[in-house]
Amino acid sequence: MSTHRTDRRITAGLVIGTVAIALAVVATVVESRPAQSSHASPTASDTPRPTASKTLPSRGITSGAAPGAAAAPVDDLAGVTFDSDGVLRIDGHVVVNKSFALPATFGPGDLDPALVAAFQAMQAEAAAAGFSLWILSGYRSHAHQTDNYTQRVAEVGQETADRGMARPGHSEHQTGLAIDVNSLSTSFGSTPTGQWVAQNAYRFGFVVRYPDGKEAVTGFKYEPWHLRYLGVELATELTASGLTLEEYYRLPSAY
Repeated sequence: MSTHRTDRRITAGLVIGTVAIALAVVATVVESRPAQSSHASPTASDTPRPTASKTLPSRGITSGAAPGAAAAPVDDLAGVTFDSDGVLRIDGHVVVNKSFALPATFGPGDLDPALVAAFQAMQAEAAAAGFSLWILSGYRSHAHQTDNYTQRVAEVGQETADRGMARPGHSEHQTGLAIDVNSLSTSFGSTPTGQWVAQNAYRFGFVVRYPDGKEAVTGFKYEPWHLRYLGVELATELTASGLTLEEYYRLPSAY
């Protein structure tokens, strides 16, 4: 055997040995590395957005919009349609705010019978708990709201008036599905009666329509006295989620 051939075999053996050692080191490092815990804190992008107990519904579900359509972002009015009477209804619920008005001719003429029955039930349970509830203001026609709004603007100016009073056509009172109870003062919300209403109204199908801290969303300042009747299912969903109608249906509210 020549010396050169022997040298080549020795060199080859050294290379193979070196590679084997390197692979062993890598394997040892991998085995010693702790596995990622399934309870590791997710990154911001992995954290699910808090929602209500069920997926937020798509909006614009009326006679002219297909159910199941993707929910649109706020201020994107594509897909929002109105029924033949000019009223926006989503999932059967009349929606009126600063962006969506009711026709001047629309109006049931009185409070909805379902609202009246629900209020009477709530009133009776409140009384049993030691609280008195009564309706200060119920149904208002378009003409009645026009008079109220005109007078309010004359008293405080339009900018201030628009924070606390709806323009004609934009009032929930015109639907017959909204009431003002007990006191037209924000202090009502901190009274025992006001707190009872806020905590229990959903059980009878009502929500405090303009909650504290949501003026930028609803367009109206805090009104603990203003209750909107939506039925127990939706009222419960909104109360549990802390969402307003605008947030739930992803709708704007601005003149």
